[in-house]
Amino acid sequence: MELLLTGTNLAGPTGLMTGFPAHVTIPSEDKNGQDNSKLKVRLEVPANAPLGYYPLRLATTRGMSNVRLFCIDELPQVLKVDTNDKFETAQLVPVPCVVAGRAVAEAVAYFKIFVVAGQRVSFDVLGRRLGSPIDPQLSLYSARTRRELAHDNDSPGCQTDPRLTHVFKEAGEYIIEVKDVLNRGGPDFVYRLRVGDFPVATVPIPMAARRGGKAKVHFAGPQVEGVPAVDVAVPNDPAVQVVWIAPRGSNGLSGWPVALAVTDMDEAVEQEPNNEPAQANHIPVPGGMTGRFQHSDDIDCYLFAARKGQKITIAAQTLEWYSPTLVYMVLKNAETKAIIAKSNPQSPPPADQRIDFTASEDGDYLLEVQHINYVGGPSETYHVAVSPTLPEFDVSLANDRFDLAPDSFVPLSLQVNRRGYTGPIDVHVQGPAELAGSATVKAGQTAGAMLITAQRETPLGPYNVTLLATAVIDGKSVVQPVSVRGAVSAGLSGLPFPPLQLHHQIALAVKEKAPFALAMRMEPTEAVPGIATQLVVSVMRDPGFVEEIVLNPPSGLPANVPVPKLAKIVKDKDEVQLKLDVNAKTPLGEYFVFLSGKAKVKDTEFSTNAMPFPLVVGQPFDLKVEPAELDLKAGDKAIVKIMALRKGGYKGPIALELRKLPANVTASKGTMAVDQENFELEIVAAPNAAPVEKKDVDVRGSATALNNLQNTSAVFTVRVLNK
Repeated sequence: MELLLTGTNLAGPTGLMTGFPAHVTIPSEDKNGQDNSKLKVRLEVPANAPLGYYPLRLATTRGMSNVRLFCIDELPQVLKVDTNDKFETAQLVPVPCVVAGRAVAEAVAYFKIFVVAGQRVSFDVLGRRLGSPIDPQLSLYSARTRRELAHDNDSPGCQTDPRLTHVFKEAGEYIIEVKDVLNRGGPDFVYRLRVGDFPVATVPIPMAARRGGKAKVHFAGPQVEGVPAVDVAVPNDPAVQVVWIAPRGSNGLSGWPVALAVTDMDEAVEQEPNNEPAQANHIPVPGGMTGRFQHSDDIDCYLFAARKGQKITIAAQTLEWYSPTLVYMVLKNAETKAIIAKSNPQSPPPADQRIDFTASEDGDYLLEVQHINYVGGPSETYHVAVSPTLPEFDVSLANDRFDLAPDSFVPLSLQVNRRGYTGPIDVHVQGPAELAGSATVKAGQTAGAMLITAQRETPLGPYNVTLLATAVIDGKSVVQPVSVRGAVSAGLSGLPFPPLQLHHQIALAVKEKAPFALAMRMEPTEAVPGIATQLVVSVMRDPGFVEEIVLNPPSGLPANVPVPKLAKIVKDKDEVQLKLDVNAKTPLGEYFVFLSGKAKVKDTEFSTNAMPFPLVVGQPFDLKVEPAELDLKAGDKAIVKIMALRKGGYKGPIALELRKLPANVTASKGTMAVDQENFELEIVAAPNAAPVEKKDVDVRGSATALNNLQNTSAVFTVRVLNK
């Protein structure tokens, strides 16, 4: 097929990232590839390409585009016409088919089908699920009487997309109406209307399968009767989080695929009846269970064993795995039936479907699960996982696409959410051999910087990588793919639950190299709360390049430090200074500052990144004490020498005080003057001082001209000896 891409900055294409197997050709005739607003692309897709939605991105000599979802479907495709905005001019479409359309503001789209008596047809609008801002609704009418036969707005599990299935009693013409509920429209308000007698599934049964294992998958939903199970070999790759499976009806037509989540625990399916504690299904720890509420008052009971003192986490997954269900859980002592804990529906997700508890004794524990709204039916499924509570972490990026040139790098800002785990986290690239990168987020830190590099011979074009974060927790290696879900959701019009496989896919474009490079340094090299510092940006220009460079505002700055205004390195200059207001409220810590710049050569814009700079915001001084061990006889005096290593440009006074001295041992206080770096304090042992060795004595210093910021020396030893 020929695909027309529209947008901005589309000229100079170097490749199309499809996310599915395809042969891509970018024609060169008619100056294709020179227009920034549109581009023709030819796709050849093999017949066995799996159904589903895939990420589509364009790489150009300037970088990588945003993501748009593209569908592979087996139904014959029909393009919506512009004249079907009236009931009388409804567009005739075959059954089965899929209509590719776009909503127009203040307009309705009508489609006409012919059916025979007794024919069953399903209608499935993919709109919001494609990242379109549309909120579609679907209505079915008799063409003869104009009477509405069926209507749907928000189908369960479809993120506000509509679905319906209808059995036609009479042969004849029928009209399908598709519109946005608020009568909105525009270039991005796209949708796909699937029409045919295909299964309409919401989730697979089970909803999850163990990594590297096998699963026999059935389907849940309103129209899945008679759909055969599918045998699935689950990938062992730690970067794979989902397998999409299409339900196929007896007539050979497939419904839209559903998501089988991939976990690292044993998975099972609820066995009815389990409405009473005596019928409870057993869940291993760790283990996962898929359940379904058959009717409105259905209560599912599960049993698991725990040891005294063992910390256990019980977590349910529903909406995030595309089920419409919301669950309420109650944990009880299996023997006494006393309530131990309940989930809290008022907590923000995912805490609203989670219980954390510590077993008070060895034995069995009973988990009762019910629908929070007492709803039951074929779509009301859920997954619950029971596992030992372990320290956890997540690593994420604020962006899902980056650019770099051959023989260069792109910096990534890693954000870490620690939940009990405080140790180091190693991050590395999994992807093409031409791209590499690794980093370690230090113990206790919640941010880090990572460089991805491209080899000198790396061809221009799009690349897909995954970042894997690894840590050793309780002696076991834990691997987590780095998440970009926030950026993906934002890029798809705020879609709450984008396709699971996109949560960890990072798109890179290898682009043309800029004729300049940037570097950063700090003056002074370390920052102190309350003292402004200078970020010095320098440029290394290629021979002949003299144009001005526009710097983008730096990112990654500490909290409370305002972002400096956009700056320029003017023609023939090689440096510019940006003032950073490191104020008194700036938290101490290590921060990674990111900065990029752009310049034009004729009509072509180039951009590049500076190496991330580790900005350390610390104390205004360090203190060192000599001697490290001081022997003092009762009734005698001694001198302690204190040296201050001043930092961040602090030159003011430092008030000094010795602390934690032995009983009946005292010391004078003193203040280092402005710019002074050495000081002496006298220690006196009273005649009645008892012999003792004190190993935790230190000196505390206060920056009296800087909000009394304090720092202490390393501990040293004071011994009181007999006379």
